[in-house]
Amino acid sequence: MKKETYKYIKHGFEAILYDAENDDDRLLIVIQGLKGLDLPEKYAQLFSEKGYSTLAMSYYGGEGQKKTIRAIPLEQFQAATDEMKKHGYKRIGIYGNSKGGGMALLAASVVPDISLVIVASAFGHIMQGTGSPSEDPCKAMVSFKGEDFPYVERGKLFSDFLKRCVKEKNIRLLYFFDEWDKRGTEKNEIPVERIGGDILLLTSTHDESVPAKRDAELLCKRLKRENFRHNYRHINSEIGSHNLGYFPVNNNMLPREKKYPNECQRAREETLDLIIRALDAWCV
Repeated sequence: MKKETYKYIKHGFEAILYDAENDDDRLLIVIQGLKGLDLPEKYAQLFSEKGYSTLAMSYYGGEGQKKTIRAIPLEQFQAATDEMKKHGYKRIGIYGNSKGGGMALLAASVVPDISLVIVASAFGHIMQGTGSPSEDPCKAMVSFKGEDFPYVERGKLFSDFLKRCVKEKNIRLLYFFDEWDKRGTEKNEIPVERIGGDILLLTSTHDESVPAKRDAELLCKRLKRENFRHNYRHINSEIGSHNLGYFPVNNNMLPREKKYPNECQRAREETLDLIIRALDAWCV
């Protein structure tokens, strides 16, 4: 296996290529919700050991990149695919978890070279970004060619969150994102119908962070409505948590992980198997 590093300031994207050196023309881009390359590299190591060249990529937080999730330029994904094509990769896919899952869908919606999208526990609407107008006049979490995306405004979200906690007699992260997501409309859904390849949506009934199952169902309805010409599947786990990725993050903050650790780990193993099968069947 050969590794090669790319810097945002020089190359237009921040990444480390794990080349499996097996003459396979497939390349999988891996992104995650957290900034930095530590977690994407774990996946790159895993997939490259299974024979898939992988580009561990970080889309914010690095030198020259946006420091917050505001107007993240999707052009960096185009820059990455352009560079990878120079290496001889003809089939380029993308995989992301949680926030990285939503970003993967958004990236594929504007980069025609991406022909496979696999996401786990992803959001389905484009949300208002963090930060202030002094950072970027675009208000959405992503931008493309300097243009804003239609987004779901935060509004008085925190007060709605507190009301939900009182109503449910509980405090859960899901309530915050659920209340925000409910404000979404068709206008600010991720335009998945623009994706130029197959889509695999992986969710859990017991996601305690994001209403990913509902959003996946919503996006599938959108794909059907738009007569999407590629294949798409939504596979839901009845035993897992939000952390369907093989390398979970902050498990100690998820009640389901504490109560059903063995079931959640089994869900991660089953999810990895689904991902590998999708990669094996990948064609253009």
